[in-house]
Parts: sequence; C-alpha cells; structure tokens
Amino acid sequence: MTSAAPGAAAGQNEDIHKLRALIAEDETNGWDKAWKEGRTPWDSADGSVRPPLRELIEDVKFPIPRTGRAIVPGCGRGYDAAWFARLGLETWGVDISPTAVDAAKIFVAAMPDPPENVYFKALDFFNFDVPEGKFQLAYDYTFLCALPPKMREAWGNRYGEIISPGGLLIALVFPIDGDRQGGPPYSLSPETYVPLLSDAFERVYLKKPGRPSEGREGKEMMSVWKRK
Repeated sequence: MTSAAPGAAAGQNEDIHKLRALIAEDETNGWDKAWKEGRTPWDSADGSVRPPLRELIEDVKFPIPRTGRAIVPGCGRGYDAAWFARLGLETWGVDISPTAVDAAKIFVAAMPDPPENVYFKALDFFNFDVPEGKFQLAYDYTFLCALPPKMREAWGNRYGEIISPGGLLIALVFPIDGDRQGGPPYSLSPETYVPLLSDAFERVYLKKPGRPSEGREGKEMMSVWKRK
C-alpha cells in the first residue's frame, strides 16, 4: 500500500469538510456546487474503474448480462458507465449534478473510440420515468454511502422498482470503517444492505476483494444481488 503524501491527505480532508458543509447548506444543489468548486474527493484521480469491479467481471467472471440496459447512479465523471457500455450494455450514467453530467460527457468524448451506447442524464434517481423493460444491471458504489441514512429505505425500494426480474445489482460496499460520525460518506457494512434489499432481491455473492482499491484496503466488500 502506498500512502498519500501528507499534503494530499490534508487537501482531501479539506475537500471532505467543505463537501459536507455544502450538502448541509443545500441537500438538493450541494452536490452540483461541489462539482463546480472541484470538491470531489471520491473522484478517481486516474479515471479508472475500481479494481474490485474489474476483479468481479474479469477474474471471477461473474455472469452479468451483456445485453439489455444498465444504470450507474451517482455516476460522476462516468468511468464506470463507459466501461459497462463497452461490455455491450446500453448504459445510463445518472447524476443529480448537471455539472457532473457535463464532465462525464466531456470525459467519454475524449476517449479513443468512445462507446456510443452510454447516455449521461441529469436525473433524480428517486424520481424519473423508468424505461420500458427496466434495467438488467445496476452498479452502486459511493452512492448509498453519500445518502443520509433516512433515505436508505427509499434507495432499496427504488432499486426494486427499476431492476427487472432476474436482473443484478452490483453493490461495492464502502466505506466499511465502523460507525463514523456524520457524512457523507456514511459508514456501511455488508449487513446494512440486508433489510433494504431482501424483500425484492437475493444476495448471490459476497466477498472481500482480492484486488482492493489503493488506499481502501479492508474498507470494501463486493456484493451482488439478484432481483427476485
């Protein structure tokens, strides 16, 4: 594990404190303000897909759908959405922040041979028109942990509404770090998901990643839930 330089860590902590202040001031528009100010400490510095997700698909070869429609809520700059699109799925990257959506469009357009089947939309995850046929795959990472705990039940219910029977929710659990005070991000554990999803989903995979994200060793767990 390579530790961040003290200055980098201090800068990230400052970003986290500022982000929390922006969200506390305005739950609806705070995320867009954070993007406009560059206060995005969760954003992958190199624009890469997290190693635990690559491990699940490339090493474990977990059988995910390769056709149909996928959704990545809280997509940010769109790295993951673009990757799922390259796997063959029509992919929606959605974010409540229009600035994040603009950043995602710019990021993907600058790719060599950008995927044509990825669509970035400034949407409220909890309130948008679900397309006919729903979604066959969803990926949730640094999204649930960004929501106040009072919204968790609605989060689980919404996934039950938008994922078709037999479809999958890939949930990379983070941060697993005990009971932190306040957020975002708010602490999670694999068991946080059980009461939220068990009525509509069955957990079919749960494993500590062999390829953890750098700096997040011991704070992630990969899980997959199948819609009943």
